[in-house]
Formats: sequence, structure tokens, C-alpha cells
Amino acid sequence: MRIQFEIKETLSEIIEEIMNSPRWITSVLEELDGRTIVVIRDQEYGSEATIEIYAKEVTIKTAWSKYTYRIFVIQDVVLCEYNGAYRGLLEQVLLPTITPKESLLNSEVIESSLYGRDHKKLREYAEGNVKLKQFRRENFDESRNGTASFDHPKRVYDEFIKEDYIAPKKNAE
Repeated sequence: MRIQFEIKETLSEIIEEIMNSPRWITSVLEELDGRTIVVIRDQEYGSEATIEIYAKEVTIKTAWSKYTYRIFVIQDVVLCEYNGAYRGLLEQVLLPTITPKESLLNSEVIESSLYGRDHKKLREYAEGNVKLKQFRRENFDESRNGTASFDHPKRVYDEFIKEDYIAPKKNAE
């Protein structure tokens, strides 16, 4: 799934958090001609993410799942583009604060396994995803009821869509 949405943070706030967060260890790998490559590591989980920082763009790639977050500026608007599995959207521990400006459910999914390149709102994608899961359960004799905790993003809630859900702030601990 590929989705874009406007965020509240500025690019400089994102970069500052990447470089100085107490939640991870930041290592600068390379600095050349307007590009800085850093790795952030979470010692507790043994995970890491590689980040490329440019003047008007930051790209974060998770190590385990290879999900990508591209944060960029167009005409003074800061956007985040996520490319990865639906269940992984904003769920990584190694992410700077990314706060959607409006409900994520109203964001447009640009490309997905369910709808290809047909643009749909995340709300429609979530509903389609639930129907597909239900179809699999009914037609492939799966005995699961409901969805597993790892099966959908906590911030989107799939079949339990929360219209005005406000994600709690991540603790700095």
C-alpha cells in the first residue's frame, strides 16, 4: 500500500528528533553534498532504520520489514508518503513523531494490493481489507474469530474504525 498524507510537524522538527532523540541511538554514516545518511538503533529490540536526509526530504527505511516513509515539502506543506503493508502504517518503534494533520481515514491510498492504482480513501481500503479477511476465514476454513493484534494497525483500527481517534504521544522513555 502506498499512501500520502499531510503532517503537522515541520521537516526541521523531524530532522531534529532523528538526530537527537533519547529513544534511539543515532549514528551518522555519511555526509556529502547535501545528503546525510544516518542509522537509528533501538538497543532494546535490536532493530534499526536507515535514514537519508536532504534539504527538503527525509526518507526512512525500516530494517526488518523494508517499509518506507518519505517526508517531504511541497509549497510549504509537509507530506508523508508511506509505502508498506497496511498493518504497518505508523506502527514502527523507530519513527520520529509523525502526526497526520487530518484523519488518516480520509487520506488517499495511491496504490495497493486490493485496488491497484485506483485511488481510494484509507477508510474504503480498511473496509475492503476487512471483507477480504472475512472471505478468507469463510472460504478457507480458518477458525480465527476477529483479527489478531498483529493483523491491523492500532492507529487505523480496521473493522473497529474510530473516526476521531487521537494517537497518544509516544513516551520519551
